[in-house]
Amino acid sequence: MQLNALTSRPRHTPDPTEPGLARSETTAGGRADQSASASSPATRDTDERAGDPRAVVSLTQSRSATKSAGPSAAQVLRRLDAHREAFAGPYLVDGKKLHVDPQFRMMGGFGTGPDQALELAKRALAPEVYQELASQIAMVASGKASAPMLVRVTQALIDAGAHRELGSGEEAVRKMMWKHGIGVDCSGYTRSAFLASRGVSEQQAGRYGIPKSSDGFNPNVMSGFRKVAPEQVRAGDVCVLGRVGDGHKVIVASHSLIPGGNKVEVPGHQGPLPSSFTQGGPIHLMEVDSSWGAGRDGSESGGVRRALWLYNESSKSWASIDYYGAFRPSKSSGPYDYPLTGFYRPRQER
Repeated sequence: MQLNALTSRPRHTPDPTEPGLARSETTAGGRADQSASASSPATRDTDERAGDPRAVVSLTQSRSATKSAGPSAAQVLRRLDAHREAFAGPYLVDGKKLHVDPQFRMMGGFGTGPDQALELAKRALAPEVYQELASQIAMVASGKASAPMLVRVTQALIDAGAHRELGSGEEAVRKMMWKHGIGVDCSGYTRSAFLASRGVSEQQAGRYGIPKSSDGFNPNVMSGFRKVAPEQVRAGDVCVLGRVGDGHKVIVASHSLIPGGNKVEVPGHQGPLPSSFTQGGPIHLMEVDSSWGAGRDGSESGGVRRALWLYNESSKSWASIDYYGAFRPSKSSGPYDYPLTGFYRPRQER
């Protein structure tokens, strides 16, 4: 699904030292004050037939033993940061080293598709380079390419000077990406980000029951994932907005809590949030990574970004901070006026 660019500015990570951010990091249990229960040992049952309470482990403990704790919040954030960096190059552009986030690209969406991308590349690249990269160019224009593949195609076009007619520096590279169909869609990016967050390779995707990238990534209809409540979300969980099986996907990079009430401030937004949203609380802050729609004309806010979502636990209302720092309340059960299909976590993780 092409969800247009309502995202926070690139590479902005909330600073816990900022005023108004007396917050706590959520844990596997979802709430900071539940961390003890998430890690406490299960109760042992007494089996009169065995004669020794240590002989029988409770059903709760035996079931939980089959599940892992999953990666820590710090591990997930570090891995997702590295994943974003891998998709951003670096590129050598007219003698300068630049990191450039990829644009948005989705089959059937706005922008340049595989056939047109191949035609444009054939005109821009030397014949031998085009011949070598043709299959990768088509994959990149499908929105499902890996980071190395996307970077390789982008650098080849830069080396051929395809960006120069569009200006200079990062802006020119981004415009070139849009023109040549270089980008990744939300499903492709979130899928690869999920694998990166678990520290596993593409070849190991099967351990989570995840199909190949071209088949999409829909944890809401995959047996290897289970639904978790917004209050229980942790870093590394995946969210789906919109239609079942065909919604916008993001991965949670971090999840923290701040008290509700008056004068609540969050990163990326100037001044306190509207009290009509913050009353009650607590307020959940979720940083989410995805590739966001760029509209018909390749908006500067499209493509891979980290966005900030807000959730009021008492009112069950959602909001977001958009690319330009504006507060955007939602009228639906999820951010951006979209219905919330749900948050999902591998069944093999607690």
